[in-house]
Amino acid sequence: MNKSILVVATILAANLASAQNDDCAKNYSMYKEFLNIESYNNALPQYREVLKNCPKFSKTIYNDGIKIYKGMISKTTDQNTINAYVDTLKIIYMQRIENYGEESIVLGRYAADLLKFKKSSDVYSEAHQVLKKSIETSNKSPELNVVMQFIQVAAVLYSKGEIDATQLYNDVMPTYTLVLEKSKTTNDEKYSATVEKISTTLCKNFSTLKNYQETFNSLLDTKTLPDNIAETESWATAIKNVNCEGCGFYAKLSEKLYAENPTAESAAAIARYYRKNKEWDKAAQYYTEAIEKENDNIKKADYYYEFATVENFRKKYQSAISKAKKAAELNPKLGAAHMVIAAIYGGNANTFSGDDFARRQIYWVAADYLLRAKKADPSLENEVNSLLKKYTAQFPNQEDAFMHSVKNGDIVKVNCYETETTTARF
Repeated sequence: MNKSILVVATILAANLASAQNDDCAKNYSMYKEFLNIESYNNALPQYREVLKNCPKFSKTIYNDGIKIYKGMISKTTDQNTINAYVDTLKIIYMQRIENYGEESIVLGRYAADLLKFKKSSDVYSEAHQVLKKSIETSNKSPELNVVMQFIQVAAVLYSKGEIDATQLYNDVMPTYTLVLEKSKTTNDEKYSATVEKISTTLCKNFSTLKNYQETFNSLLDTKTLPDNIAETESWATAIKNVNCEGCGFYAKLSEKLYAENPTAESAAAIARYYRKNKEWDKAAQYYTEAIEKENDNIKKADYYYEFATVENFRKKYQSAISKAKKAAELNPKLGAAHMVIAAIYGGNANTFSGDDFARRQIYWVAADYLLRAKKADPSLENEVNSLLKKYTAQFPNQEDAFMHSVKNGDIVKVNCYETETTTARF
């Protein structure tokens, strides 16, 4: 190619690029005007031109595309249309990654939109893969909202039988312990508070899952103890929150923490291991120590409540009731403490001395504690209502009460493990 032809070609290419840039700027300006007044349908033609022909015009065009399609989603109730819009959102998110990177962050945002808007049989499976990729590409710094959603999605898929317990473990435990460890070593209070919310979510989700603990315990028992204390604490916390305190690895973690620093938390960890394995006397020993060392009332309330369940199994019912009452006193929202007392009274009413009327009065007391449990923690309503139905059927009848000079609404003192005051009702 001679020099003159080369010069002409260069000029033509430059002019073409300049013309294209002019078109991009023109279309960008036009769709922006419509976007600013939320006229999404009118913004679409020019927006599509920019996205197609000028993918690197600005990172802003990807944010604008998300706004346009979310705006259109908000203006329709047709699920098929919404699903189609979500598919377009995916194209925009993927094109942004291709041109500007930030894969982990962008995938997390796409997963959130997918779960929020799309309705289909495979939405959780698709979200699971997207969230997993987001975590894998995060360089061990996943966004906490991504971790939260990943745990929830994994729990849903496990409950539906779409992943097994091994997959559930691999999804949840490594990532959860990673953010736990960071929360224990960071001074970022907002980060730590969010990890607390993740822990609450995890506990809630795992409380409804079944038949995973044997697999979790088996996988945990293959692990070696971490050298890092923060990592050791994180694994101990994670295991407690997925209800696997009975595994041998938890015992090793607890003993390491206790040897390093015999705190209330490390004593409680060992107590929980023995409690899970029904070694009640050893559990009682360490719960006593945990309570003596703990200064935080909420944590101490948990220890008292757990200790009360141990005393119940040891058939030291008066001690169990006393500790459950202390737990409820320290944490008024701990409805489970009242449930323990109700269960002890309701489960042992027929073992007390006295006539049938005296024994049946104990069910009034049990019902009182059930109502206190529901008031303290409304999430216990279903469990409370089930027991209430059972205990109410055992209330004294009006004829027996008349023979004992007791009328409806009378204040009655009932002698059981402790003297309790209740109201007669029939």
